[in-house]
Amino acid sequence: MSCYYFHFQVGSRLIRDTRGVELAEPHEIITCSAHIAGLLKRRACREPEWKEAIIHVEDKERRFSLFLPIARFADAIPRLQATA
Repeated sequence: MSCYYFHFQVGSRLIRDTRGVELAEPHEIITCSAHIAGLLKRRACREPEWKEAIIHVEDKERRFSLFLPIARFADAIPRLQATA
């Protein structure tokens, strides 16, 4: 298992994940990202700048880095889906 950190970036503000998540398989990154987007959907619906937010995933050694626009998970955020 590998530890991945799911940081969240809104504009120039970065909210760092300091705990991380142990994942057995790398493909679980997408599932976790969708879950995070679902948790953030209320905030994204209230604050328009959150529509442009990014989930930044990296591994413990910082050898792996992935940037996923929250809009990628538009089905988790009804308001984004309507404007896409």
